[in-house]
Amino acid sequence: MTFGARRDRFWLKNLIMSGTEFVQRIKRRPSGGRHQTMRSVETAFPIDLAARKRARRSGLRVVSPSANDDLRCSPPVKRTESKLRVLFLSPHYPPDVAATGQLVAELAEDLVAAGHEAIVMASRPSYTDDTHSSYKILERELRNGVEIHWLGVPRAGRRGIWSRLLPFAGYFAAAALRSAFIRKIDIVFAQSTPPLLAGLLASTHSLLPGRRFVYNLQDVYPELGQEMGVLGDGVVTGLSKRIESRLRHRADLLTVLSQDMKARILSSDRDLNNISIVSNWTDTKKVVPVAPEDNRFRQQHGLAGRFVVMYSGNLGRVHGVELLPEVAAALADLEDLVLLIVGSGPAKATVANAVEKRGLKNVMFLPYQPKEGLNESLSAADVALILQRRSASGLVVPSKLYGILASGRPAVAAVPPDCEVARVLREERAGIVVEPESAKAIANAVRELYLGRARAAEMGKKARLAAIDRHDRRQATGRYIKLFEQLTS
Repeated sequence: MTFGARRDRFWLKNLIMSGTEFVQRIKRRPSGGRHQTMRSVETAFPIDLAARKRARRSGLRVVSPSANDDLRCSPPVKRTESKLRVLFLSPHYPPDVAATGQLVAELAEDLVAAGHEAIVMASRPSYTDDTHSSYKILERELRNGVEIHWLGVPRAGRRGIWSRLLPFAGYFAAAALRSAFIRKIDIVFAQSTPPLLAGLLASTHSLLPGRRFVYNLQDVYPELGQEMGVLGDGVVTGLSKRIESRLRHRADLLTVLSQDMKARILSSDRDLNNISIVSNWTDTKKVVPVAPEDNRFRQQHGLAGRFVVMYSGNLGRVHGVELLPEVAAALADLEDLVLLIVGSGPAKATVANAVEKRGLKNVMFLPYQPKEGLNESLSAADVALILQRRSASGLVVPSKLYGILASGRPAVAAVPPDCEVARVLREERAGIVVEPESAKAIANAVRELYLGRARAAEMGKKARLAAIDRHDRRQATGRYIKLFEQLTS
C-alpha cells in the first residue's frame, strides 16, 4: 500500500471514529444547554454577557481581546429580536487567505454583530505557501462570535484540476457528516466555489422544513471551466450544467456579483426569478492608504524610492498572468520601476520561469500576505494591475478591485470592456482600462501613470472615495443581512 493510500485510509478511519464519538457525546450531553460538547478554545471578541455565559456552558473558554485587536466593527443593520441561525458551508476561512473565505468571515461576523448566530463549516488553511499548524480531524472554535467547525481535510497540490478538487470532495464528505448534527438552522449559505459540492450539500439541507438555501455565485461554473479550456463538451460537463442549473433554481435566493454576471446567467437560463446583485467588498476601516514614508512593507522589502507596479492575488488561468514578464520587459528602461507579484497559483511557476529565462531584474515575487498586513501591502503600490481574460467576461469578478480602491491606488485593468471592473473604474475615474490580454497596452498605461504622477494621485483619491461611498464592507454585508431577514420573515 502506498503512503498516499495509507494516509487517506488513516484520515477516513479517524473521520468515521470522530463522527461516532461526536454522536456519543451528543447522547451524553445534559439537557440544559445547546452545545455542551464543545472543546476549550480561545476567542478574542467582545461578545455580550449572554453570549459569554452560553460559551462557558458549552465548554468554551472566552478571553478578553488584546489591545492590538481591531474591534471597529459596528453592526451593519439594527439589532433585531428575531434571531437567525445561519450555516455557512465554506471550505476556506481565515487564517486561510483565499478571498472567498475572507468574505464569508466578514459576513458571518457582521451577522453576529447584528444579533444573529453564525455557524461555519471550514477546512484547515490551504491557500498559502507556508506550513500551518494542523487542525485535528474535528475541532470547534468560537472566534469573533462565530462558531467554527474545523474539518481536518487532507491538503493536495494545485497544479491539476483533479488535485484541486480532491480536497474539496473530502470537505464535502466531512461537512456532510458534521453538519448533520447542527440543529435549528434557518438559512444555509453556500458559494459556487468549489463547483457544485457546497451547493449540493446546502440544497440537501434546505429540504428540511423551515430552512432556506442561499446560493452565492462567485464564479460561474462549469462555463468558466469551458472558457478556460479546462473542461470540454463531454458527459461530465453536460451533467455539471444540469446540476448547476438545478441548484440555481432550487435556491431561495441566488446572489451574483454584478450586472454582467446576472446577464450571463440569464442568457442560458431565462426562467430564473430569484436573483439579487450583491457585489463583493472591502473593509475601508482596515484597508486605508498608507504613505510611502510610513509604509513598513516598503521598507522591509527594499521598495523605498521605487515606483511599484503591483499584481496581488491568485495567479490563475482566468487572469492571464502569463503576460506579466512581457510587461516587465517593456518597462525595463525605467530604472526605478519594479513589478511586484504578490500571491500564488497554478501559473506562478510559468511566470517565474519566464522571468528567469528573460533575465529580468525588475520583477520581485512575494507570497500571499496575511490579512492584518494587507493594509500596508496594497498601499505599497504606485499602480495596481487587474487582469482578466476576454472570455471570462460575466463569469467572474476579480475581488482585488475593492481592496485596490480602498488603498487609494490607481489601477490599470486589462479586462473585457463590458465587465464589472471596467464599469467601476470608468464611472469612478479611478484607473485606466485597456485591451485584455495585451502586454503592450498594459505597459503603455503604466508608463502613462509613471510620467503623470499628479494624474495617478488624483485617480487614487477618487478610488478611495468610491470604496467608502459604494463598496464598503458594511454596506454589502448589511444588504445580505436584510435579504436574510426578508427571506425568513
